[in-house]
Amino acid sequence: MLPYLIYSVLEAISNAIYTSVITIWSIEQALINLMMSTFLFVLGIACHPIMVIPMLLGGYYILRNCWYRRAKNPRLDSSMDGDVTLMAGVRQVPRIPSYRSFNVGIDTPKDD
Repeated sequence: MLPYLIYSVLEAISNAIYTSVITIWSIEQALINLMMSTFLFVLGIACHPIMVIPMLLGGYYILRNCWYRRAKNPRLDSSMDGDVTLMAGVRQVPRIPSYRSFNVGIDTPKDD
């Protein structure tokens, strides 16, 4: 009687562990299949021949906007000349001077 009871308890524990592992494995497989099918569905929509033309047009639009935004930045006409002016039509923004250009009266030695 006692060996049968021990065998039954061990069998129940074994079945519980096996059922838990197989359930977790099945859920994992279902999630992997869902992710793969969703990714392939989105990829199929994005790479469909009808969608290639709008994607190319959108890429061209984004690149054109980036190019024009960089072209609008104020650039110096010539940085080597003493007469440096900004391009026409661009508002001049005051710049904060370098820390080296500040005069500190106490710490600077005076040549007398």
